[in-house]
Amino acid sequence: MLRARLSRCATALPRVSGVRSLHQLPPIPSAIAEGCEPFLSKRTTHLLWTQWQAGLLQRLNEEAKGTLHATESVMETVMSTARDRQKILMFNYASLALNNSFFLSGLIPHEAQGTRAYPQPYTHIGAIPTFYGKTLATAIADQFGSLPQLKLAVSSAAMSMVSGGWVWLVKDEHGRLGVVPTFGAGTVLVQNRRQCGPSDLITAVQDGKMTPDAAPESSAAEASGTSSKAQASPPLSRFDNLSRSSANGAIGQHLYPLFCISVFEHAWLGDYGFWGKERYLTHFWDCLNWERVERLWGDNRA
Repeated sequence: MLRARLSRCATALPRVSGVRSLHQLPPIPSAIAEGCEPFLSKRTTHLLWTQWQAGLLQRLNEEAKGTLHATESVMETVMSTARDRQKILMFNYASLALNNSFFLSGLIPHEAQGTRAYPQPYTHIGAIPTFYGKTLATAIADQFGSLPQLKLAVSSAAMSMVSGGWVWLVKDEHGRLGVVPTFGAGTVLVQNRRQCGPSDLITAVQDGKMTPDAAPESSAAEASGTSSKAQASPPLSRFDNLSRSSANGAIGQHLYPLFCISVFEHAWLGDYGFWGKERYLTHFWDCLNWERVERLWGDNRA
């Protein structure tokens, strides 16, 4: 069923002699083609896509050319190179492209949001898909206390990172939420360069297999026991590298990303300056596409 879903959402790239061509950069996602105000300017969104994303794919192509990986999708490359130390550059480029696309695909300018009164997940019963009988808003309230507490957990995780990386909101197979920071080229698809779980992460945006305005529906990964997890209640500044816990205790082994945010300096430097990380994180919530997050939350994989 997961393979069928991937096939439905992806369109094939041009093929040469029966072999899929190397990764191509599609047009920037239409939702952010004119920028993502008030979070990111048009200049920054285009730098992140037409230079950063394009450069990652170009370098991935250079590494993969002439190898069996040349016919793989970005997701397949991440999975197949995660255990091979000799292919660390290929893994890094593929994983960074995967994460960057998932990040940008989860954004929408505040003025372009379908409902102006949509600053947070819907709270009334039946308004959104449910997962294990709960709405996303209910799950956030149950596990973090409130939406502001969730925002605090995400921002605390990001502010505690002194190097580049990503902060993810994930759900597990039981519908529990967790905040997971990954560092550098790390992704929740794999941990510590180890292949760890279902390989059904939809990555069509990354390598041009999807229409420009489409975005990954969902993704899944199983994290190892060394994952970092931000606590969602005070002090919120300590992260246990040897445990995996959500706001209400340990979470499961299969992680399904709902959104992520880039914690690389190049993402905020142009708009906010060297010391603008905190303002960057604050404005992120103005442009997070909660409707997409709720679709991913409601994707029941049980």
